[in-house]
Amino acid sequence: MDLSGPWYILEGEPGEHLVLEVLGQRLSGIWTSEALAQGFLARHPELGMRVSALETRALKEAFLRALGMLKVDGVLVDYEPGAHRARMARVEVLLEEVRHA
Repeated sequence: MDLSGPWYILEGEPGEHLVLEVLGQRLSGIWTSEALAQGFLARHPELGMRVSALETRALKEAFLRALGMLKVDGVLVDYEPGAHRARMARVEVLLEEVRHA
C-alpha cells in the first residue's frame, strides 16, 4: 500500500486522535486526500475534531508512536462509513515502513 504522500488525520486536543473500537480491536484512520478526511468529518461533526496533514516522515512516525501509546492495533486507510471494505494496516508494520522510508 503506497502511503508515501501526505496523510490526513483527525485530531482534537494535543495528543487526541480518532480511535474506534471495532470487533475487539482499536483502530484509527488516515486518509490520502484532504477531501476524503473532510468528508468523513462532515458526517461526524459531533467528534469536534479537525483535519490535520502529516507531510513528513517525522510527523508520520510521531503519529504512529502516539497511536501505539493509545494501544491502537491498526489504521484504516481512506475509511468511508458504510463502505463494505476498508484497507487496514497494522500500526507496527506502518511504523517500520515509515522508519525505513
